[in-house]
Amino acid sequence: MLEREIKFRISKEGGPDQIRGALERAGFRFEPSGAIKHEDRYLDTEDWLLHRAGIALRLRREGPALTLQAKTIVSKNAGAMARIEWSQPAPSGDLPWRRLPKGEVAALLEPLASLRVVSRLRVRARVASERDVYRWSRHDEMLGSATFERVNGKRGHRAGGANGNRGRRTGGEEYRELELELDEGAPDALGEARVVLEESLGVRPSAETKLSAALAAAGIDVPTLDERGYAAQGGDRLADVAVKTMGRQLSRLFWYEPGTRLGVDPEFVHDMRVATRRLRTALQVFSAAIPAKTRRNWQRELRWIGRALGRVRDCDVELVSVKRMTAKATEPERAALLIFANRLEIKRARRTAKLLSRLDSPRFTALKTLALPWIEMRANSSMVRDADAPAYIAGPRIVAEWDHRMLEACEVAEQDPTAVKVHALRIAIKHARYAVEYFADLEGPGAGRRAKRLGRLQNMLGARQDAAILLRHMKRYAETIPEEDRELILGAQAAIEKIERAARVRTSELRQVWVLGADLD
Repeated sequence: MLEREIKFRISKEGGPDQIRGALERAGFRFEPSGAIKHEDRYLDTEDWLLHRAGIALRLRREGPALTLQAKTIVSKNAGAMARIEWSQPAPSGDLPWRRLPKGEVAALLEPLASLRVVSRLRVRARVASERDVYRWSRHDEMLGSATFERVNGKRGHRAGGANGNRGRRTGGEEYRELELELDEGAPDALGEARVVLEESLGVRPSAETKLSAALAAAGIDVPTLDERGYAAQGGDRLADVAVKTMGRQLSRLFWYEPGTRLGVDPEFVHDMRVATRRLRTALQVFSAAIPAKTRRNWQRELRWIGRALGRVRDCDVELVSVKRMTAKATEPERAALLIFANRLEIKRARRTAKLLSRLDSPRFTALKTLALPWIEMRANSSMVRDADAPAYIAGPRIVAEWDHRMLEACEVAEQDPTAVKVHALRIAIKHARYAVEYFADLEGPGAGRRAKRLGRLQNMLGARQDAAILLRHMKRYAETIPEEDRELILGAQAAIEKIERAARVRTSELRQVWVLGADLD
């Protein structure tokens, strides 16, 4: 279920009556519907695997009822909090659990089964709250609920397990909060309510979740992807930078794995795929430091997992494009796009199943073992050559070589802008960009600016390439429409014409690539 809400921290001076008064003067109504006490225990593994996957998991006790709830951490809406939530009855017994009973949360966590998430869960934070709940409406239209809440974030867990009532409680931070939540299907009045409170009382929305507040009060830092150890230093050899670059990208590859498995946020698949691409480019850029046999082995394994990631990501990109087109389309074009989107969803589900089978395979487990010496920066002589040239000298030479290849591809594509040659140009720009990034720690802020400019060029041509792929798939779909369904055929043709315009590479764009590419400094 999609939860749509907005939250405000309430100062001690600003009481519920003052806030309700401001909203009621704007036409909203509030009717008391009761008081509720909650006790939440937030669960995660010792390495915060669920948090890394973008999910908060909690046990909520409300009176005698105990439920297991999951919720996305990141909102899908910048103006208010729009998060997906899942709920089911809690398992019986204390932690650790062997498995979860069937339900929404169990189905959500199933792709993480091979990582033994359920059996590794522990209580990471506790939150107690008391709520005064109101029915929220405007005129005769129900909007949702308004909750004035007193929240106490408590540290860690107490003895007695997740479901028990024994043990010592430790102190935490107490604060007050207003939460306006829309019912499913209700019109979006959150923005109007936000403006009223901001302008009349100076109250600003809060994006801080109860979990993050409880962790902050307890002084608990959720681990992040720490890449400081992979930064190149002035005294590094080319071999040292090669090992650090491989280690950095491999750590990213496995850091994003839980979110990729869960499948709630498509950006995890994207980030994991980008890591494979950067690794494959690094094997070429550092060919002087990494033996040919090692490079061949890595290229084979990265191509194997990268293709599975790429097939899912391609569906995600197409779905975003089709959704954007559908929002602006007219009938019957909209009908054709909706049917095509449904086919894409089915294709994505099949490809996701294949990706999960690869992530669960012994081959991927072996890949993690193979990566460990690189991640820990202890690659031995069989993995890396004695490339003793100072990196600050070898780096600019290597970058210049990839710049030259990019400019050659620019010239070829400008003379004959076929889809194949434009795609080759995009790949050349990507390689040049990554080469700059690998040595950016030694080159200073100028290298970062160069990489961003190359990234913009890459994205521009990437959008054309994505449109070309979507065009090919849309044409295939149009061929399957029955001849008697004239309206659907016309709708598909209208969509195809729009995609053709989006896929067309203009000469002026190629000239822009040449000018920017030739003047990177």
